[in-house]
Amino acid sequence: MNTCTKYKLILSQFLAASLCTSACLAADLQAEGVQNLKAKNYTKALECFNSALKEQPNNWQLWQNIGSCHMQLGHNDAAINSLQKSIEIGGLHAGQCTLMAAALEGRGQPKQALSWLTLACKIDPSRAADPGMQAAIRELQDPLKNPGGSPDSPDYLSGLVDINRWREQDMPLKVYVRKNVQLPGFYERFLGVVREAMEQWCQASGNAVSYKLVPGPESASLVWDYTDRPELCTSNHEPGLEGVNEMRLRMEDRTAAAGNITVVVKKGPNAPSFRDRQLILTTCLHEAGHALGIHGHSPNTHDVMFLAASPEAKPKLSQRDANTIKLMYKRDWK
Repeated sequence: MNTCTKYKLILSQFLAASLCTSACLAADLQAEGVQNLKAKNYTKALECFNSALKEQPNNWQLWQNIGSCHMQLGHNDAAINSLQKSIEIGGLHAGQCTLMAAALEGRGQPKQALSWLTLACKIDPSRAADPGMQAAIRELQDPLKNPGGSPDSPDYLSGLVDINRWREQDMPLKVYVRKNVQLPGFYERFLGVVREAMEQWCQASGNAVSYKLVPGPESASLVWDYTDRPELCTSNHEPGLEGVNEMRLRMEDRTAAAGNITVVVKKGPNAPSFRDRQLILTTCLHEAGHALGIHGHSPNTHDVMFLAASPEAKPKLSQRDANTIKLMYKRDWK
């Protein structure tokens, strides 16, 4: 055996051993990541998958698992990017489609999410019979999550599920802002935000809607609360908005009779700071819109009444928001 041949043989054996070691390491890391993923330890799982990716950058399943972790952590843009990379490398699979749907739903894009779930069922027809898949599709078809109407029309009245206005004799609405004894120092700030939100809607309605503050909940038609407990404001159709409202309707005409709005102002008792004022105002505007009778959402991300937190939505009513409330209260009142 000549020297050149000998070194080629040694080199090939070394490379084979290195590739085996690399593949084994990646497999171990991926297995550890899957265990953490099943245990819902998504941050640790993501670390494992990213480490494995350094050894096998073209492994489409790793990219899919990374997308799954990002989706579970609420990193929806990162999830979509990772899943697109997985599809680019390994082709289209039903699992990628399902994860893509979840990430898009998290971004407040139910129409696109529904398309991806439908695609998952086409790729793997057995999924169409799965009760969980059927429930997810039905939920995305719900008008509350998937508003009708055009995002470019002057208003979104036609796409609403229902309209539950207050009666003319209910004006001015009696509003009470309740002080949270656990967060007394935030009361004045929250009161200011509520007043700004209510005044925006009143002005947008052409002053058909009006309100006044009252000293106690007994005489109030609309009560506002604020909290540092996000679990009190969970919503399966308004991701990221951090607010919730409960309305009581009159049976005879389905007009609004009373309401209560709760808004998260701090992400937990131990959070280092309160939420940004602009974010709180956007949430207050959105929940006030529901309380004034908008039962449903806008399909346009620039509107306050879009179904999820959106970077395009500003803490100010859009022209479409204003047109919608004005039309609602312009009609003959009962």
